[in-house]
Amino acid sequence: MAKVKRLGMNFPDLKRRLREIPLSVAHEAAPKIAADLGKRARTAFDSGQTVYGDPRPAGVDGRSLSLVRTGLAWRVFGFVANGTIVRSALGPSYTKYLIGKYKILPIGSAVLPVEWQRAIRRIFGETLAASSGERAA
Repeated sequence: MAKVKRLGMNFPDLKRRLREIPLSVAHEAAPKIAADLGKRARTAFDSGQTVYGDPRPAGVDGRSLSLVRTGLAWRVFGFVANGTIVRSALGPSYTKYLIGKYKILPIGSAVLPVEWQRAIRRIFGETLAASSGERAA
């Protein structure tokens, strides 16, 4: 069976790229990436869209489903950096259901939204450039 080539970056790729750069640079880039992705995920969550820009399904009343009932999932929702690891902060157990059903975050090895990939590449570039500038000084 032929291997299918996946286009784009996913979270395992991000993890690999963070391991490939110098450790001090990865420690600086990971929190920036986590903060940026968290902001993007919250914006999609608040706007009634999936992280891929598709509208969330309509509820019984015809309006886009609101995923905020108690606010608990929204308060904890986002990304965190632990050293050089960027991971999602999910909060309540039902948040996993929201990821699968409503794509409030990319799932595991799914390709990240294009804008997220661009942001990650930009942060890598800026962090590596700043690191190179510090070493040259």
